[in-house]
Amino acid sequence: MSIKKAIKFTLLLSIAICFQLFLIAPSVKAEQKTYTDNEVNISKKDLIIFLEKLSGNLESDLADIGNYANVDEEYIKNSVNKLKGLNIIDEHVSFDNLYESPKKEEVYYILAKYIGVEAADGKTAFNDDEKLQSWSRGYIKELENLGVIDGKDKRFEPDKVLNRGELRDVNKELFLAVINTSQSFRADENNKSKAFIVVNANNALIENIKTQTPILINPKASNGRLRIINSDISKIYIADGSQNFEVQLSNSKLQSAKSLGKNISYTNLGPDGKVGPLPNPEEYKPGDKRVVTKIITSSRSHSSSSSSSGNNNNQKENKSQSDKEAEEKGRTQDKANPKKNAEGSGTANKKTPQENSPSEGKNKSGGGSSTANKTAPQENSPSEGKNKSGGGNGTANKKAPQENSPSEGKNKSGEVNGSLNKKLHKKVRLPGAKTKREKVI
Repeated sequence: MSIKKAIKFTLLLSIAICFQLFLIAPSVKAEQKTYTDNEVNISKKDLIIFLEKLSGNLESDLADIGNYANVDEEYIKNSVNKLKGLNIIDEHVSFDNLYESPKKEEVYYILAKYIGVEAADGKTAFNDDEKLQSWSRGYIKELENLGVIDGKDKRFEPDKVLNRGELRDVNKELFLAVINTSQSFRADENNKSKAFIVVNANNALIENIKTQTPILINPKASNGRLRIINSDISKIYIADGSQNFEVQLSNSKLQSAKSLGKNISYTNLGPDGKVGPLPNPEEYKPGDKRVVTKIITSSRSHSSSSSSSGNNNNQKENKSQSDKEAEEKGRTQDKANPKKNAEGSGTANKKTPQENSPSEGKNKSGGGSSTANKTAPQENSPSEGKNKSGGGNGTANKKAPQENSPSEGKNKSGEVNGSLNKKLHKKVRLPGAKTKREKVI
């Protein structure tokens, strides 16, 4: 009995310890994300370290702004020179004094150029848009166009100096995830963020993106592949220095891409496991009105494209065959009816209407006066065309009905004065023709 009690006691104690660890774990996790330097204003050195972490060059936590990962001043200066060489740092923001605090406008400008976005036209939606400098407005506007930031009913406050806590908020606003090692990122079903996913790994997987999220691929991902599954990607930015990289879609959409890299390919993984090439999305932009017709998707789009192409070819072939048949029919009719009316001037048709003409075609011209054709109907004409005209005075036809005219087609005439044909009305009878009037059809 004592042994059983000991075993029972041991089991209960183990359960109690596990339960306690379960309760403590969340608090430890939350404690790791608590920073005590939120009120400390950032420096330009902090911003350089932030960009180095974003690029995957430093292993330290991106949100740990004050952790310089044991880098020295020489490393910082080399990083500044590298960013200048990439035109990310330019004459608009000076980094001569690394301990100076950058303004909010400068932070967003540098981050936008780091990502590789192009300056957009127009004003932003921020209430204080007029305070933005001309060199920064377009980049902030493009971030707004991508849905990464929202300026509606808000103030941007471009001259504000950010503290480290606010830079952490900027990080959450602009970047949904940073993939620094070979791993996968799966968006939560409730995710509505359109922030960037940064890829620094050369074998990464992204899936379940439903909000047209943009992606930034850095040089660290070179000589690798990014697989995108069941996702809707608005745009892929491939940074300068990236090379030998494959973007592979599977049941996904990609609207466009901007690449500064070399040897970048786009492929599709079909449901049958076969990999095939995709159109190069770098050839168009999301702002283009025709972008909808150029969105590249996984295997489904290719079958529909092939079907559409086939339909177009069939239509062209059918049209060509119809044209040939019409041409042959016309030649046969020309031989049988040497007096066929040629398609000519509406004025000629109105002044000298042809009679006894067996033509089967239609004499068409631009919009004309209905008075003309009504006052000068063709008689004894077995042509299959109908005399038709544009808007005009309809009184003339009542005075001059057609006689012996079984014409079935239409003569469309141009603009004319209706009084002309009233004087030119003729009655011509063919030899052997019946003298009685025939009903006009």
